[in-house]
Amino acid sequence: MAKLSGIFDGVVGEFKKVAWPTQKELIDSTMIVVVFSIILSVFIFGVDQVYSTALEYIYN
Repeated sequence: MAKLSGIFDGVVGEFKKVAWPTQKELIDSTMIVVVFSIILSVFIFGVDQVYSTALEYIYN
């Protein structure tokens, strides 16, 4: 039981060292990820459409 208590004490100690983001930083980072994901998805969709059209033209 002492080992388990030591583990939890270590975890709590490590959590105190973490530099937690502010709410504004978290929202800004989340928006960056969402916007980048949408842009990347649209780009991949566009490339897929171009390849599909090219292969359809080649094989038909």
